[in-house]
Amino acid sequence: MDAATIEQQFPFLTKEYLQGILRREQCESAISVDDFTVVAPLAKGENYSSDILRVTIKYSTGSHNHRTQTYIIKVSFAREEDADLLDAYDVFKREIAVYDVVMPKVEQLLGSIGYGKRLAPVAHAIHATTVKHFVFEDLSLQGYKPAARSVGLNFQQLQMVLEKIAKFHAATAVLYTIDEESMATHHYRNISEDVPHFYPLFQNSIVACGEQAASWPTTKGTIADKLLALEKTIVAKGCRVYTRHETDFNVLNHGDLWVNNVMLKTEPNGRLQDVILVDFATGFFGSPAIDLSYLLFTSATNDVTVEDFDLLLQHYHGELVDTLTKLKYSKPIPTLLDIQVEMLRKGHNGVMFSTFLIPLRLLEDTSNADLGGLLGTTEEAIAFRKRLFSHPRYQDRMEYLLNFYDRKGYLD
Repeated sequence: MDAATIEQQFPFLTKEYLQGILRREQCESAISVDDFTVVAPLAKGENYSSDILRVTIKYSTGSHNHRTQTYIIKVSFAREEDADLLDAYDVFKREIAVYDVVMPKVEQLLGSIGYGKRLAPVAHAIHATTVKHFVFEDLSLQGYKPAARSVGLNFQQLQMVLEKIAKFHAATAVLYTIDEESMATHHYRNISEDVPHFYPLFQNSIVACGEQAASWPTTKGTIADKLLALEKTIVAKGCRVYTRHETDFNVLNHGDLWVNNVMLKTEPNGRLQDVILVDFATGFFGSPAIDLSYLLFTSATNDVTVEDFDLLLQHYHGELVDTLTKLKYSKPIPTLLDIQVEMLRKGHNGVMFSTFLIPLRLLEDTSNADLGGLLGTTEEAIAFRKRLFSHPRYQDRMEYLLNFYDRKGYLD
């Protein structure tokens, strides 16, 4: 990225600014930045709520050693129409609250019971004004890599993600009993009657899915007709998913828990060692089934069966109960049956998002894969969505899931 582009789009990125971050991180006041470069490490279609930059800094220390450091910088969209749309959902405000308020307390709670694994990357700097942005550690330096979007997450990877999210869910449930104000920023409903910006995405996607399903052997007829009829009720159903009741078991949901927001670390022999979750911009304090249905329905590899879903939910529940018990949760601990009932009540969330996130996972040409392409009415946007839903591999997973959704009553 050339200097003119950096100055125009990201004016805060200067030697002096980066020097300050390095000095704070390394507790060394004599650090001097010599030069830095900026690249966009992700292609379009890998992130829909921000610009992601990798900044490589060459610097000198007080002892005249020359070193290199890289950071990942997450910046609010430069395109005004995208930024305004996301501002309506308070995405940066919510993510700031996670890193400023929630995550430090979650890590403290989990540390008190001997759990030392990290759930999320370290945020070295957070700026909520002018050009809103985060400066994160570069997880690739520790061997973490993005999960393979087009393939999805296999059973073992899903297990490890569910271990991490169970710890996070349990700690936030406990935190709320101690400090209700800690969740104040996360009562904003991701789908609500008040902000209709994304209604067309859900309505168009369910119709497009229904049109495709009408030509598939096991879904043509009844299931396809149910999908087309859902256009009229899908938003109301989504609003009910994001309606929270104080008497229920509630947790802070990641809110966007799919393959794109999972970083994997593997050993040289290929064995999975760890996962870290990124992008906490749409967190919502409510039913844990919001995260669970979103993850399982949108991101499982094709060989993960619906029977495996039950095994994975059982694994999640075991981790959840273990953590809640150790943290001395003062309210009734949910049973596995409670979690399964929540999946029936709130699993519609996963249905809504799987209709368009699965084809987005499969798309090779992501040049129009942005909010404009998903929501717009231009010829390019319409052509993009037609290409998206007619992907030849869409049927492989979606037809299987639609039969499962129908048996669970999600389509009624």
